[in-house]
Amino acid sequence: MSFAAQSMLPFDRSELLDRQARFRAELKRRGVDAMLVFSQESLFWLTGYDSGGFVFFQCALVTADDRPIVLLTRRPDLLQARMTSTIEDVRIWWDADDANPAADLKAILDEHDLKGARVAIELNTHGLTGWNLWRCQTTFGDWCKLEDDSHLIRKLRLVKSPAEIEIMRKAGKICDRSLDRVIETARPGILDSELKAAYLASILGDGADMPPNAPIFNSGERAVFGRGVTNPRPLAEDDQILVEYPVPLRHYNVKTEWLIVLGELRDEQRRMYDVARETLAKMTEMARPGTTLGEIFDCYADNLDRAGYAASRYGATGYSVGIGYAPTSMDVPPMIYSGNATVCEPGMTLFYHVMNGVQDSGLAMGVGHTFLVTDGAPELLTGLPDDLTVIA
Repeated sequence: MSFAAQSMLPFDRSELLDRQARFRAELKRRGVDAMLVFSQESLFWLTGYDSGGFVFFQCALVTADDRPIVLLTRRPDLLQARMTSTIEDVRIWWDADDANPAADLKAILDEHDLKGARVAIELNTHGLTGWNLWRCQTTFGDWCKLEDDSHLIRKLRLVKSPAEIEIMRKAGKICDRSLDRVIETARPGILDSELKAAYLASILGDGADMPPNAPIFNSGERAVFGRGVTNPRPLAEDDQILVEYPVPLRHYNVKTEWLIVLGELRDEQRRMYDVARETLAKMTEMARPGTTLGEIFDCYADNLDRAGYAASRYGATGYSVGIGYAPTSMDVPPMIYSGNATVCEPGMTLFYHVMNGVQDSGLAMGVGHTFLVTDGAPELLTGLPDDLTVIA
């Protein structure tokens, strides 16, 4: 059997080329000659290139003029780069004890006459480790002028195109079905990790990608944690399970958050739910063009503070979601925290969550959903049950 090589672009070529043109125009506006793109999310958005090769030294040179993009990567990513992206010029650096891919990158810049030029470098990404940045800095020296990219591509990615929004709508439906499956699976006597297995089976069987980060399925006393933990725990007759997880489709993530109660529902936990659900509704209603993310956080903080939960609320209450490779489904910045001046615009996709873990009582609460900012009322991309899930 033979397979003919074919393009596997995630979007129409015209959309990818338009993104590249917008990006180059922004480089020119800033007076920057070129940029070193290290983020896999940026490479996927800009060219369609889909790979995990960012865990090694991998960088694309994009000039402000219309010269072809050059990708420097390792040999395992060569065919993937050619088949999943618009990139045609792929260079390879080879593994060796004395390998220094930064020197290969400098040679590519030299080919492009960038000595002494202003070159932005994408810093806030898992694709550029401290070691690799150090190699670039020591290899380049003052040969060119490296400068912070200031989240240039990330800001261009904030407002989604119609094609991106359609992917996220589909991911939202997959997410909703998975939450139904998780709730159906929950019962005393099973390990909380079986709920995680139900989630994974549901989304993978529905056509989603493998999640970029481990989900939260924290039960019992661990439900007050804000991060997932190891060591599965058996669910008790009276228990609580906080779930928060991403669902990625074509690397575009939506997220959900919910609390499942087994057995008796305590009055205080019902009150915590009512406060959280009311707060989530108010925050969501505010997500209209012109509102800042800082104002939305203030709504969250004021509601929880007035309800007596000032000591247990968080310092941020959500963030942008979209393209996400390991190790995170958060597409940040921006995050939703006090004073954030980022303004809501139609086409932005955000995840809000209201988490409230009270250490003294050990009671937890969490509700969260993903939505799209529109010209009017926000469009929910993931839904939640009408009321708190209590399984007697």
